[in-house]
Amino acid sequence: MPNPEVDFLTQSDLFANQARVVLDAVLSQGTFEKFGPGAVVFKQGEPGDRMYVIKSGVLEVITQPVDNTPAVTVAFLGVGEVVGELALLTGSPRSATIRCPENAELFRLDKAVFDDLMGSLPGMARSMCEVIARRLEATTLKSRRAETKQLSGNLQFFDLATVIQTLIGSHQTGSLIVSSPKHERVSEIVFFKGNIVRALFQKLKGDDAVFQLFQSKPEGEFAFTSREAEEQQGTDITLPGISLLMEAIRMSDELPVLQEQLADRKKVYKAKVAELAWTDHESLAAAQDVFKRLQKGASIDDLEKESGRCSFWVYKVVAVLQSAGHLE
Repeated sequence: MPNPEVDFLTQSDLFANQARVVLDAVLSQGTFEKFGPGAVVFKQGEPGDRMYVIKSGVLEVITQPVDNTPAVTVAFLGVGEVVGELALLTGSPRSATIRCPENAELFRLDKAVFDDLMGSLPGMARSMCEVIARRLEATTLKSRRAETKQLSGNLQFFDLATVIQTLIGSHQTGSLIVSSPKHERVSEIVFFKGNIVRALFQKLKGDDAVFQLFQSKPEGEFAFTSREAEEQQGTDITLPGISLLMEAIRMSDELPVLQEQLADRKKVYKAKVAELAWTDHESLAAAQDVFKRLQKGASIDDLEKESGRCSFWVYKVVAVLQSAGHLE
């Protein structure tokens, strides 16, 4: 019969193959700790005196480079994943800071208990060797257990750009779903080996769907589920993942200025010229889509619904054409 007090351990590499009697023995020697949003489990540089297994919630792994550049989030860890065990083995200081973006419950094993378990349970010691070997292999391949990655949380506590950057950097394959506070699907981004290959945001697809996700600043929850895939199944994305993410953030930052210039979303604009004059080749396709709708007359609201382009391109094209005197 399933037992929530034990089942989370079976999702861990370290304990997955252990007999129930062993799991019960492990649980009896550890303790459960709860952490709230923003709580730090341990800091980079601290001595390694304990390890944790995640029972619920998500942990953020943050590293501080030696050159005093800003700290960087390098991974998110979910239920069943182990953190802090390598420092117990090597005696080295913590190599990263572990933070809770939202509520989490962790199972704690202190070093003395851990050492005793390693000595008295040969199966656990063998599992530890296998875990270390897999992580070394994954580091070489620049991927850590990409095929089994699970990640979810509330956007109140997570930075969406950091989540996507982490999925790209860890070469994940799977789908990231963003849902509204009412649990309605808002967006889906599909990853293949760390590349963003497809995206949807309501009626938008491809690059514009990713851009609109950031421009809309969604609230609610996200969930990434990995899946196995040997071959990429087509793409509607034109930019590399990191470039796409950087462009999305740039547009999101610039959009409020354009919105101030064109504050009346109901005002109808109509092209006064028969052909579009647009000098930026990279954004020409977006400008053409917006201009085509402007030839019949449209408001900002209309363009966002019907042009097939994100809000930034709607505002940008209208602002440029208005400034050039091409709209009435």
